[in-house]
Amino acid sequence: MMENSTTSNQRHSKPGVVVVSLTAATVITSSIMAVGFGLAILLAVLFNFKATTATHCKVVNYLPSISAAIAKPPSSYVWRFVITITAVQRFAAVRFHYLQYSKVASKRSMYPVLCRLCFLCELIEILALVGLTCISSNENTSMHENLFVTFQVCSMVFMLLMCIVYSWASGRLPGSSSKTLWERRSLQLKVLTFLINLSCFLIAVYFYFRHNAYCEPGVYSLFAFFEYLVVLSNIGFHATVTFDFGDKLIMFGAAVEHEKQ
Repeated sequence: MMENSTTSNQRHSKPGVVVVSLTAATVITSSIMAVGFGLAILLAVLFNFKATTATHCKVVNYLPSISAAIAKPPSSYVWRFVITITAVQRFAAVRFHYLQYSKVASKRSMYPVLCRLCFLCELIEILALVGLTCISSNENTSMHENLFVTFQVCSMVFMLLMCIVYSWASGRLPGSSSKTLWERRSLQLKVLTFLINLSCFLIAVYFYFRHNAYCEPGVYSLFAFFEYLVVLSNIGFHATVTFDFGDKLIMFGAAVEHEKQ
């Protein structure tokens, strides 16, 4: 359950209710994902370096791709655990984002359509992330690749659409009467994060095909490095979307009123 901080202050002191700010929840979830991702890569390098950096070219590489890293224990255990404990918040955020932005009264006829497309792309993105986490490249290579492509395409489309939706909704969001300095900076940060994500993805694709075409030493590692940046910028972008509603509180449990006998 989510409420404004001003409307839930009376409930803080009541038993059975745990209140967490949406900002804190976002920081915790994003940190878990970023740290878990880094740990999964590190464990792959430490325990499965040869297996996770090997390719059909049989040339020297220094970093594992994400798919190779999360396909082998202990990295696979870490990444699956991370996705398991953060998936609920990510799914809840999808609905929350849609509810907040769909309330905006915009004069643009395409605004409601873009809101629905944002919802759909964000939902498919997270479903694909869960899917590629559950099905490793070792278990079903083609399905894992298809899920990864779906994840990345929906992720970039969501980022682009969200930048447009946010620019149209700024100053009209619940609790806001005019475009604030925060909203202007938030939009700039969203656009910057999206451009970083898109640029890193295109660079990663370039190194991937260059590796397959020429089998040069270290090129696959460059692909892997920019692939890491794609994931980290994705985590960062989702954090900026939820940060815009930092005044909201998440309430767990229910206050129970006891009648006097």
